[in-house]
Amino acid sequence: MFRFSLVASVAVVALALSGCAAATEPPVLSEEEAALLMTGDRDLAPYLEQDFSWGSCPTEWLVDSPSFVLAQSEVECGTVLVPATYEGSQDIPDFSIAVMRVTRVGDQPKPTTGIFINPGGPGGSGLEQVQTSNFPEELHTALPFIGFDPRGVGFSDFADGTEIACSDELDYISYFGEASPSSEAELDARVVDSDKYYQDCVDSNPYWWTLSTDNVARDLELMRQVITPGEALNFLGSSYGTTIAGRYVSLFPEGVGHIVFDSPTTVDDDRIASALENIEADEAKLRGFVEGYASYDEISFDDAWERIMKIRQNADDDQLIGYAGFEESEASPGYMISGEALFIWGLRTLNYYPADFAQEVFNRGIDEAYFSKWNGTFEWLAFSLDGYDPDSLDGASLADKNIIRTNSYEVRVIVNTMDYSGEPLSDDEQREISAKSAEIAPLMTALNSDSTGYEYIGPPKGLSWEDFATEDPLIPDPPKTPFIPSNPSGKQLLIIGSIDESVTPYSFAQDTAKLLAAPLVSVESSEHAPAAGYDNECINEVLTSYFLGTADVVDVTCPG
Repeated sequence: MFRFSLVASVAVVALALSGCAAATEPPVLSEEEAALLMTGDRDLAPYLEQDFSWGSCPTEWLVDSPSFVLAQSEVECGTVLVPATYEGSQDIPDFSIAVMRVTRVGDQPKPTTGIFINPGGPGGSGLEQVQTSNFPEELHTALPFIGFDPRGVGFSDFADGTEIACSDELDYISYFGEASPSSEAELDARVVDSDKYYQDCVDSNPYWWTLSTDNVARDLELMRQVITPGEALNFLGSSYGTTIAGRYVSLFPEGVGHIVFDSPTTVDDDRIASALENIEADEAKLRGFVEGYASYDEISFDDAWERIMKIRQNADDDQLIGYAGFEESEASPGYMISGEALFIWGLRTLNYYPADFAQEVFNRGIDEAYFSKWNGTFEWLAFSLDGYDPDSLDGASLADKNIIRTNSYEVRVIVNTMDYSGEPLSDDEQREISAKSAEIAPLMTALNSDSTGYEYIGPPKGLSWEDFATEDPLIPDPPKTPFIPSNPSGKQLLIIGSIDESVTPYSFAQDTAKLLAAPLVSVESSEHAPAAGYDNECINEVLTSYFLGTADVVDVTCPG
């Protein structure tokens, strides 16, 4: 696993997500044996006929800081068994999917339907989202909201009690390695560490490959039939949740009810072009942060950028300090050496926060890092994005730390790999994309480039999830072409996108609306997944009209 802080070119994306080294030694099977294990639809009758009922929620499923709406609601929980794989005859434990329903207390009859929600990721918890959201009253009075943890996430583990999780220690160490190697020797050293992570993770998790969006979409259809029998699916997916939505409406047109795509992921089959759009959007967001910082500190843009590059160089030279590391700084005894990856990944994390708050944190973090070499703010941000509890990372050594984290990082990478693993880029393609990245995103390129100017061009190095899949006949090969959704149901879908966001650029929402012939709600905001906050009155009105069918839903622009 390569823990690059943030790639500056698509060429490095291909390097980080593709590999060419051999994986573990696969079992020897004849073609007939492998085909028997991997083909043929599963008999879903036992799953469709399972007994399901809502009941009380396990204490460990409940969050510490719920929304005020939760206090006005009835909260019920349950589990739904789904097969680990929907094809083949492999003997793999089922997944037990954790679901939670939040029903607003009132005089209406007990609802038998609802709106399923997913907050994104891959790796985001629907149980957390349903407990922390202040759903619009009119809509919530009519329909309960149902959150679920997708397979492998949160409380949705294998039914035998095992879970997919990689080594906390090996993952943690990767944040403090060389994020932008200055030579091929440094790169090769990172590959050695990365290979240890992959091999250990696969050895510990033989069924890692069952995590895919295709399987999650099939789980959602099974949940629809078990939890809301006879009802069409109502679903609001945000960010990666729109990937689930796109797969569902394509595979199960007969089940489509009201489906919302909130900040859609790309639907372009040219993933390089989509990646460049992301890089360009990230560049605009970073430039905005730098402009805001320059205004805040009353300095020029160039001076502000010079400070950021000085911080970046200090990080590369192990001169930044923080609280999360495991090697004490000689220059600042009592503090830990921080990492270059943590500085840049922490900056990236701010793209997910509301603009005003993000700018305030950016200003404070840059001042701390520049004047005091303190990187604690960006450490906290980076670790929180990747599923760590940042408050669990105190301690002067790895042995002293009580690391608490979810498996959201490995879920994200595994799902993305099993959804699509394109062919490695040629050397010429890597050079061309690197040049394009530098042209459209000079700040991002500088931030993510070593001061020596070294850039690796060549075939992928080291192990990857794709290697283990393609080398094992029991594992389906990841698709070589991206999945593009369609809408064979003909039902009206709804697309929502923020005009100035960078995580999933607005052009993705425009493309999705066009592809699926759906109305587009354009939000004058930089907020990622603006519908998921349920705090925009205009969006809430559109959602209520759409799900309840009280008014026609058309293209509209909402204020941020």
